[in-house]
Amino acid sequence: MGITVKNTIKKFKSDVSEHVSEKLAQLDSICYLQRRQSDYKFNIHQKENKKLNLPASDGKPCIRAYVYGNLMFSENSIYLSNRCINNSESLEHDSYRKIYKNQYDKFVSKLQGMGSEYEKQNFKEQNMIKDEKDDMEGIKITDDNVDEIVDDILDNVQPLSPEYIKMFSDI
Repeated sequence: MGITVKNTIKKFKSDVSEHVSEKLAQLDSICYLQRRQSDYKFNIHQKENKKLNLPASDGKPCIRAYVYGNLMFSENSIYLSNRCINNSESLEHDSYRKIYKNQYDKFVSKLQGMGSEYEKQNFKEQNMIKDEKDDMEGIKITDDNVDEIVDDILDNVQPLSPEYIKMFSDI
């Protein structure tokens, strides 16, 4: 079962701007979040969650659904993660690496434009999070990058099928 972005922001009491909160909540129109156990990392799934029959490494078929990104929540911020939580039921969509790389490249460009090592270190501490356990890192979602991140994710999520839309419009 999934949770909405809006409810996740409330639950974690993230101290994000109204613009970031509203823009991320746009994902709720077609996506939901799902996490592993009580973790603070959430994969972004399409609501219809279409499963694909894909070959696994052992050659047996494996039913998996695309994941379009991962959000990492901290006490004060929300981060776009460099990768999704992989499991036997999910498969990272090809577009996600490009979305993260684009944001990472912009982060590095800002970092390189700074003069002192102190300034660079402070910028990294304020705008990046690392989780060594899962080998994940995340770039802080701010007013400056949230529009591009959400729009890129929504542009790549597969549209809901007419059958799915009809099923919920009849209720």
